[in-house]
Amino acid sequence: MRNDGLSILETGMFLSLFVGTVAQAGDFFAIRSIEVHQKSAKKDLGIWKWSENDPEHKKPKVFVPCLEIRVETAQQTEAKTLYARVRFYDANKQLIENQDAPSVAEHGKEGSYALPVLFPKSKALNLFFTLPEKLPKGWSAVVIFGDEHEAVAMVHPHGNLSAYDFPEKELVEKKTGEKVERKAAMDPVIAHVVKTQNPGQPQITLFLRPPQGVTDGSQVKGVLAMCMLANNVEDIRRQLQGIEPGKEVGGIIGFAEKHKLAILAWGSCGLWNPNAGYDEQTRQVNREMDKSFDEVAKAWELGVKQLGQKYGTPQRNFMLWGMCGAAQWAHRLALRKPDYFLAVHVHIPGSFDQPTVEANKVLWLLTTGELYGGYERAKRFYADCRKLGYPMVFKAIVGLGHAGSPAADQLGLEFFEYALNMCDQRETFEKSGKGAGCGLQQGTPQPWLKSFREPAFVGDILNQEVFPFEQQEMVPVGLRVPLPTKEIADAWNLQ
Repeated sequence: MRNDGLSILETGMFLSLFVGTVAQAGDFFAIRSIEVHQKSAKKDLGIWKWSENDPEHKKPKVFVPCLEIRVETAQQTEAKTLYARVRFYDANKQLIENQDAPSVAEHGKEGSYALPVLFPKSKALNLFFTLPEKLPKGWSAVVIFGDEHEAVAMVHPHGNLSAYDFPEKELVEKKTGEKVERKAAMDPVIAHVVKTQNPGQPQITLFLRPPQGVTDGSQVKGVLAMCMLANNVEDIRRQLQGIEPGKEVGGIIGFAEKHKLAILAWGSCGLWNPNAGYDEQTRQVNREMDKSFDEVAKAWELGVKQLGQKYGTPQRNFMLWGMCGAAQWAHRLALRKPDYFLAVHVHIPGSFDQPTVEANKVLWLLTTGELYGGYERAKRFYADCRKLGYPMVFKAIVGLGHAGSPAADQLGLEFFEYALNMCDQRETFEKSGKGAGCGLQQGTPQPWLKSFREPAFVGDILNQEVFPFEQQEMVPVGLRVPLPTKEIADAWNLQ
């Protein structure tokens, strides 16, 4: 735990016992230090948890006494290939407790995690282990850091490793053997920074992550664009570095891997009133917000083009996803740059921009919660989009407030599956030259896709019922939602 160069007496909060025993020698792994922290002066470093007596999290998090170790590797290495462990012993060197992995801890601006995804070359990183609740007088600990080929160990607060028994001891004490051939781990995430002309978001960092096993941009079948909520840029990088199918939000990463889609991600930034729609503001305020976000959208487009030129990634038919504040950012982008997007799914945005005619060639899914404060705005946005002929599905989930939803996730996946099958029809429509305002004839809005003009099913926003298209008159026009396939209708009907 860092204390910014201050001594224990100067901080008055740290109880740090520094290690005096040097780690067993090793070529690749190193343990630089071990410290014990009973208290902390920094709420963004160490192990912090909500009190069990505070289920509603009304009180601040409580610091958990912990062991901090600083470790490093000789070259960049994936964390999943190695281990960091602690064995606690009593005064007689009898084992008290094993901890086979670090605890989830706060790491300042880098966010919260147990292990980083990557250990950079020759850079010491902090890992934290929770101290056992009751440690006897004269206790000690052995810290082990390594992999299946080699490891190092260190005793805290002092002692000789030979006096301790632990499973990795033989590997740690191994003096000779064949040198392990190692390859530096490659960062799977490409970062590209684009400057904007907007002081509210002066630059955008676009992250590009190819599908697993793909090294050539020409092999990428499409792009999943994700506007993400994160504490900072490094938080987004770490989330993308650690992506594995099955360990992600709502199945969307597995969807991208399944279809060989590259992931294009960036962070959201509030450049508008998050609690007001365009129809609740003056024209002057809307004009100022338009100008502000237009500059950011242009920078985003420039960055996407630069990435495409450099890596050969697709420039059309993106799937776009965003939630909460990121959904507010994402839908504003799609309204301004519809040529890039085949389909958009935004969940629980609380603020909406005015629909544009140009964006009615994009397939839209808007999900929200009936108990969410932005519900009425979402209904108005849906109604305004229908007036412009948007091929759009709207779902308000019963009993949901400002939160994610498995039902919304499943509907989103079915919607994106459907959208991918519409690529050829979208291309045909684009080549027809009809352009903006497609389907608008004599003031009657008609989506360009037949499956939205004559959908397989329709949903009732108010009563949450689904009817075959032949029975659409059962639902008032203002409450009617087109459901183009049975799969989408079934997912829409989930609660």
